[in-house]
Amino acid sequence: MNASDSDIRPAGSSTRSWLIAGAVAVALILGVYFWGQAQSRQQLGAQKIEYQQRISAIQGELQQARSELAASSNRNQLLMARTDLYRAAADLDRRNFGIANTRLQEAAAALGKVDGSGAGIDPAELAALRAAIAKTDINVATNLQQQRNQVLDFAARLDAMATAPAER
Repeated sequence: MNASDSDIRPAGSSTRSWLIAGAVAVALILGVYFWGQAQSRQQLGAQKIEYQQRISAIQGELQQARSELAASSNRNQLLMARTDLYRAAADLDRRNFGIANTRLQEAAAALGKVDGSGAGIDPAELAALRAAIAKTDINVATNLQQQRNQVLDFAARLDAMATAPAER
């Protein structure tokens, strides 16, 4: 039998073909792996930007909610002080002097919790009203008109301060 040169293969060529095929396969697998990693990083970057935008939006909403809460709290304290002043006047009419004094002190305490600048009220004017209410002492008297007028004057001053700036 006569073997031609094309039929004769060196003994190592089969092994070499397998090694080359294996190297190509490994290179292909590594290429696909790194391409997938790059795609994954790109998606993670886009998600990170999206989530940062959401966080910023939520922080803005949180700040707005805090501002609204502070305004509501101030408004609530002003209304409580106002109610206490009118109840003090009613207690004077009923000759409940001790309860009227207690109501005045409660009104002063409520005004102490108000952030004047946050409520759109002059803080100095608010502090002056609070101090005037706190130092008022209702005495037992036969003529209560002067004390009642003083309490109602406090209520009127508070009403004027608490009125929204647009209404002033």
